[in-house]
Amino acid sequence: MSNKSPLLNIIFQSLNKISRNVVRDFGEIENLQVSPNSVDRFVSKTEHKIYSSLLEDLTKSRPEWSVKLNANEASIKDKYYWIIDTLNGQFNFSHALPYFAISISVEFNNEIISTVILDPLRDEIFFAEKGKGSFQNDRRIRVSRRNSINSSVFSIYNDIKTKDDKITDNIFKPIYALASKNSSVTREFGSSALSFAWLASGKIDCLFTHNLNKNQIACGELIIKESGGYLTNLKYINAYKTSGDLLIGANPTLHKDILKKMNKF
Repeated sequence: MSNKSPLLNIIFQSLNKISRNVVRDFGEIENLQVSPNSVDRFVSKTEHKIYSSLLEDLTKSRPEWSVKLNANEASIKDKYYWIIDTLNGQFNFSHALPYFAISISVEFNNEIISTVILDPLRDEIFFAEKGKGSFQNDRRIRVSRRNSINSSVFSIYNDIKTKDDKITDNIFKPIYALASKNSSVTREFGSSALSFAWLASGKIDCLFTHNLNKNQIACGELIIKESGGYLTNLKYINAYKTSGDLLIGANPTLHKDILKKMNKF
């Protein structure tokens, strides 16, 4: 994709401006591990710097657009919204685990029309615009071509804020059983945004997420759709309309097979 749209250029410039500082802050985290309170303050400060910088640049470029701060905020017809996720994988970042991302999406008429996911540590940027495909840096990406769940890579992201193991077991036990039965492996990476990007680029075959809000889902649905995949709940409803549900992402063949099997449980 040699000619990026003006909108993508705005988002890229905003992210490039903060990328080096985020990498530098990540390098300092390991030295702070002896003091959890210091880590928490440091991470909060990093998030604030990211958000402030992005907010300034994005609102300056499109002053008539709004920023959707609350995932439950109702959308106004014919109005554009920026959706910013400052540090997706915050727990990883705070423990010096190198798997987190920053994302910016654009919503119009309750639909995501553009999205960018930045992995600052690997200097990888994933992006998509409606009808134009998905890309990693300047390379077109597609979901995995695997046509059987046998020996697939399952990725799980669970955002439940509860200690009730029964809830987690009821949701994810069928997934582990499905993986075990089909000689597949499960991996929990800790960043939903980067897992969306890895699904879109074929690094993982199937993705299962739960309890995400609309702002967290925003960066995922379009980039997966534009790479040839699906991201829906168990009733085949598109992810951006079903926040909080168990969501399944995969290529069309695996997606159909997995939903058929999951709905039997």
